[in-house]
Amino acid sequence: MAGSLRVAWVALAALLLSALPAVGQLQFGDLSSNLNGSLSAGYTGDYGNQISSSHGWGVGGSGTLSGSYYNPNFVSFNVSPYLDQSRANSNYQSISDASGVNVSTSIFSGSHFPGAISYAKAYNSEGNYSVPGAANFVTHGNSDTFGINWSEALPDAPSLSAGFNMGSSQYSIYGAGDEGTSSFRSFHVNSGYRLFGFGLGAYYSTGESSSQAPELANILQETEIHSDNSAYGLNLGHAIPLHGSFSANINRSDVSSNFLGENYSGTIDTINTSAGVQPTNKLHLGVTADYSDNLTGQLFQSVIAAGGVVQGLNTNQESHSMDFLGNVSYSFLPNLQTSGFGERRMQYFLGTNYGANSYGGSASYGHGLFGGTFNGSVGLSENTADNRPGNTLGFSATTNYSRRILGWRVTGHFSYAQNVQTLLITYMNSFYNYGGSVARRWRKLSFSVGAGGGRTGLTEQRGVASSNMSYSASVAYSHWITLNGNYTRSSGNGLQTGAGLAPVPTPVPSPVLPSSLLILYGGSGYSFGLGSSPAKRLMLGASYSKSNSNLFSDGFSSRNQNDEFSALAQYQFRKMYFTCGFARLEQGFSAVTGPPAVISSFYVGVSRWFNFF
Repeated sequence: MAGSLRVAWVALAALLLSALPAVGQLQFGDLSSNLNGSLSAGYTGDYGNQISSSHGWGVGGSGTLSGSYYNPNFVSFNVSPYLDQSRANSNYQSISDASGVNVSTSIFSGSHFPGAISYAKAYNSEGNYSVPGAANFVTHGNSDTFGINWSEALPDAPSLSAGFNMGSSQYSIYGAGDEGTSSFRSFHVNSGYRLFGFGLGAYYSTGESSSQAPELANILQETEIHSDNSAYGLNLGHAIPLHGSFSANINRSDVSSNFLGENYSGTIDTINTSAGVQPTNKLHLGVTADYSDNLTGQLFQSVIAAGGVVQGLNTNQESHSMDFLGNVSYSFLPNLQTSGFGERRMQYFLGTNYGANSYGGSASYGHGLFGGTFNGSVGLSENTADNRPGNTLGFSATTNYSRRILGWRVTGHFSYAQNVQTLLITYMNSFYNYGGSVARRWRKLSFSVGAGGGRTGLTEQRGVASSNMSYSASVAYSHWITLNGNYTRSSGNGLQTGAGLAPVPTPVPSPVLPSSLLILYGGSGYSFGLGSSPAKRLMLGASYSKSNSNLFSDGFSSRNQNDEFSALAQYQFRKMYFTCGFARLEQGFSAVTGPPAVISSFYVGVSRWFNFF
């Protein structure tokens, strides 16, 4: 303890000495730099039912070293380290004492060969295992990322840019004890050139990712996922008569994934072409044609993009699709636009040929209405399928309205669509979204309240819908007080990934995506925040959030809770700050044996902001 006290007193003496005038900038030949930040010393403690309690004097802080060599356009850099930063002593959103560094540099930015390098490392930092539309599970662990990008932009020569990025993380979920890891690596190169009026381009990208997802008592499978992907392609474009343009793209993608030791792979070739003309300012005509030689692979690719896998889907089985679309739009008035379309889609999937025809139109209108502003659109379509009798009607509508009423600012929006075709023409989906808000200011007093929600799902399949709703409100009186709160509720299906649950891609229905891979989730939560500056140089703040959620998968279920509270008070005198703070987290899962994890930390100390040079 005596050693800790000596360290704290030395740090405090350094804080006081740093009150002396500082040099504005340090120059060594062609190198110029600035260093600023804050150094803190104080008494801190951590305690809980799943950690060893500790307390004592400590030092910490954060800083930024920035500068350049020769000229900022030649080489410039920025280094930002931080030590023992948490909610209890700073604005770092971490229940634990996080440390790390962020580094970035720009090289030859004023030349034809600009480049950039970045690096970040974090220790004991807080993270989240995400749940779509619901409160995330709090995690803690380490992570690092690295990236380098370079470009060439010579006059009258093809442009070229390339980049490489990699990163990894290791974390554990408070209250569950389960650990997870994730890593990624990617490389890309792009080039473009203009020749005889043609815009030419080419690209290549490759990457791999792997993750070890946590188990959480059989609700989430302890799953090892590895995926590789590469893609390359060519594109061209050219102007055509009647103020038009033409473009074409040819792409090839190779995707593969390893799930529980089973490998899945496929190659996808696509061709996309489009052309459009505008004979007059009011009239526009366009056509597109798209082809894919592997429709199953496209479904597989959309799931991988969400971070999941498709078990048992043979991406090498023959499948293909072709789509032709023509559209026309005309502006009768500056605030009235109309459009029409006709489409033919053909698909071969799982040994069966499918075909569908669609045609319809839409109109959008915007104008002043009842003293406010109104924008709306409506669309109708008719769909027929080759292999089933009858037809289906599609409908979509969107409205937005805003107006001042007796000093109140009122806004609202609503959108709805039914029978909108997905990637597979054998399935349709529907959705609606709504929201609104009212706000008012009386000199120093302001008030606002809002609500919103939505739902999406497949019309032919039950149990695959997701929904959400939210309410929020805030009130503030000058600098004296600011109070806000919100409430959210959501439910749906997710895919397990190394970073949490990802929303199920809408175009991929079951049985293409087996129900055994889906995690059903639902929950609600609310939070409050309070801030105040009752006196000059005095800042007070506190926040509280609480959520309850449920997870269900393959006969296993878990009821989960998350409670977080933090408070911070800070007073400035000269360039020094007196800070005291407290943070508490309680998180538990019914599927895990034992009580919820409870972690608390507190801090009381002083810090000083300074310019070293």
